[in-house]
Amino acid sequence: MSTLLEILASDRDRPVLHDARNGWLTAGAAVDTVYRFARALRARGCGPDRVVALAGPLSTGLYLCSHAVEHVGGAQGEVPMGLPAPEYVRLFEEYGAAFVVADPEAVAAPVLRAVAAMPGVRLLTLGAAAHGEDLLAELERHSPEPFPPRARAGAPIRIGLTGGTTGRSKPVVRVFAPIPDPRTIWYARMVASHGPGARVVLAEQLSGVGRTLINGCLAIGGRCVLLPDFEPPRVAGAVQAHRASHVFLPTHQLRRLLDDPAAAAADLSSLRCVITGGGMMTPALLNRAVARLGPVVYSSYGQTEAGNIAWLEPEHYTGTGAEARRSCGRPLPGVDVEIRDLQGRVLGPGERGRVWVRTPLLMAGYLNRPEDTARVLREGWLDTQDIGYRTEEGLLVLLGRARNAISVAGAAVFAVEVDAVLQERPGVLDSASFGVPGPEGETLHSAVVRDPGVPVSAAELQAAVRERRGAAYAPSSVLFVARIPYTRSHDVNLDLLRRWHAEGVPADAAEAVPAAEGN
Repeated sequence: MSTLLEILASDRDRPVLHDARNGWLTAGAAVDTVYRFARALRARGCGPDRVVALAGPLSTGLYLCSHAVEHVGGAQGEVPMGLPAPEYVRLFEEYGAAFVVADPEAVAAPVLRAVAAMPGVRLLTLGAAAHGEDLLAELERHSPEPFPPRARAGAPIRIGLTGGTTGRSKPVVRVFAPIPDPRTIWYARMVASHGPGARVVLAEQLSGVGRTLINGCLAIGGRCVLLPDFEPPRVAGAVQAHRASHVFLPTHQLRRLLDDPAAAAADLSSLRCVITGGGMMTPALLNRAVARLGPVVYSSYGQTEAGNIAWLEPEHYTGTGAEARRSCGRPLPGVDVEIRDLQGRVLGPGERGRVWVRTPLLMAGYLNRPEDTARVLREGWLDTQDIGYRTEEGLLVLLGRARNAISVAGAAVFAVEVDAVLQERPGVLDSASFGVPGPEGETLHSAVVRDPGVPVSAAELQAAVRERRGAAYAPSSVLFVARIPYTRSHDVNLDLLRRWHAEGVPADAAEAVPAAEGN
């Protein structure tokens, strides 16, 4: 069995990683950098049971540093971008971080200053900064010679964050286990299935999914282009310039790419696979993506706690009915999915219930939250807290989070059922439906992004939903906005939508076109 570093070391001259700061980096240079980073970290006492938080946008340096942390046996802590300094301090304290590795070109100076003042935390920077120790400046002093990995079975390997859709984001812990040959992992086999010469474009942040995708691509001989942020013209331009075969875009980024006029002219014909996830893929969005990109759209359903769960492929939705297009595909190999009622009884096709999963990448638990862990982990199975059902063909259809079901006139309404109708209407570019608690129960409301060139009124949209789904599904009001707000984990920000409903839409989110007559 070969490790990724061994695979890269066997073909040292192959270009493997590209970012704007460094251009193309060869496999040999990448391997040498990992071992130099690893020695610099080990010299500072980094090893098993030490948490290293990685702060910064996606870059070659941060990705290679993550491998160095893993090699010396440390635990990587994922860090969202754009938080205020006090939130970073709180997060690092919750992680129990011994080290913070930060990109000083992207992490604000007040954040670096606050982290440098934290007791028991060493701030290491990927470049010169007013605070912290510059790791890059000393790399050449360390040997690039390989040395055995120092990981210890059962020690933490990675700490990620949930999306916070069921409350405040919770830290999720995974532990070291025997690492399979990276050429055999699912992402590697998926990329390889689309033919040789893979070139993958990823943007914005080094997530667990992104890192696994990069590993799989490099292991099978591919190349990766890393972008520090998501701007549709920049992503489309990178696909065109590098003739990319694969691109990874969370669902809301895919929607932005399709909506952006500056990205419309880019030649994206090289794409063999557009990987999306991190949010509901409505049939309307899938239809738009296929119309623009061809039948190359693949949608992934997963959770931080479980890894990838299901995969929607073109063969599932091409030439099939609407139900297949509403689904998130079939469970991945090695993944078991059951739909259960509240008493734990396994339900049959078409019956709605809670989605329970058993996966190879199941978390060890929530960090320092044994009660939360016990609530969702049972005998090797995870309660995803999602509601869904299986079709007769075995496809998994998700309706939403159990806690986000909206009780309207005794019916449990899920936002995706309403939004699927709204987004099929001419003039609707995007939508997000949500419930608002009140003294007489919940009421259903929808936020809608309109196409300025296609007038549509709230009354028309309400009537369309009422006709298709029934009175309980028709929103009580329609809030026209310039954009749908999302959390850092790409989920619709329901709390912010409720605030806009109560207090009014702020200027930076108000639609720029005059309201249609009849609203």
